[in-house]
Amino acid sequence: ITTPANVNDTVMADDLIRSDEKTVWADAAYDTHARRARLKAEGKKVRIARRPNKHHPELPLRLKRYNRLIARRRAAVETTFATLKNRMKLTAIRYVGLAKASAQVTMAAIAFNMRRWAAITG
Repeated sequence: ITTPANVNDTVMADDLIRSDEKTVWADAAYDTHARRARLKAEGKKVRIARRPNKHHPELPLRLKRYNRLIARRRAAVETTFATLKNRMKLTAIRYVGLAKASAQVTMAAIAFNMRRWAAITG
């Protein structure tokens, strides 16, 4: 989902979750009590990294370990974003307008997938 720069990523998080997932993996930016409770009520496994808050500025050792386990699984997805940013120079949107910006991101994703396909089949 492509959004304007004034919309935080976490606002669209619930729209990214479809109904067919069994497990939801996310980083600590997406961690809210309401989101975790809703996902559990829907029968999904919640694998959202935990973050400290003003009442608990330091995470307990158990949650630190939990975050490390989640980070291992998320690392594969994060490399995709790193490739888009570093190799394909998708560090800034070069067009004005949401439709054109969305098209730029879509074309970069298509190029990424074609590059992976060529590497896998070649």
